[in-house]
Amino acid sequence: MKANNSVRVSEAAKILGVSPQTVRNWEKLGRLVSHRSPGGQRYYLVSEIQRLAVDLPKLAWAWASSAQPPELPSDYYCERQDRFSSRLEKMGTVLQQTIGVEQIDMISLLTLVTGEIGDNSFAHNGGNWPDIPGVLYAYDESKRIIALADRGRGVRATLQRVRPKIASDVEALTVAFTEVISGRDPEKRGNGLKVIRHITETKDIGLLFRSGLAQVRIPKEPGTMRITQATENVRGVFAVITF
Repeated sequence: MKANNSVRVSEAAKILGVSPQTVRNWEKLGRLVSHRSPGGQRYYLVSEIQRLAVDLPKLAWAWASSAQPPELPSDYYCERQDRFSSRLEKMGTVLQQTIGVEQIDMISLLTLVTGEIGDNSFAHNGGNWPDIPGVLYAYDESKRIIALADRGRGVRATLQRVRPKIASDVEALTVAFTEVISGRDPEKRGNGLKVIRHITETKDIGLLFRSGLAQVRIPKEPGTMRITQATENVRGVFAVITF
């Protein structure tokens, strides 16, 4: 008999809000591990199902903004850039297998946008993380959402190294998403967030990007970027990509 802390495929699908076939696909992709009862019936541990059922944006926000951040599942935490790059490559494979190779152009753009945000965290904070190094990086292809966060110095502090007169987080995000700052160290080109803006404004990709007391919103349907004051502070960066 299966243990009381486990569920069958249909129960797991109901908890996760997906089809039983999606649960089986996740197992094939290695996102979920199944077990077998003595009679050969497939079942899943409730703890694993709960991990997949996490509200990713809520978790990312708590990790980025809390004085005492929650402990992250190992699958969501990239302490080094090489781990982030490896998981980014895996996401591309997962997306091809779940939303289809016919969406390869969209998958390439999603990988590019995600990679730019994550790589910026390492480039701008490497060796100088205020407390916890690395980034939270998690995605749920069934909900079409990607979440990233870091506990770094944030966009304003990064830009003030070459633009010391930047006076607010709103101004910092405006500069970051609209101007090429060739002297910005260590990102010599200064193009990353401008590329992200162009992609998300012209494709069916949405973006919420927050740093300090400012936020960028670009709707999933092609639309114009809006930068506004936020009511809650995040020292580093918090981003949610929808598609």
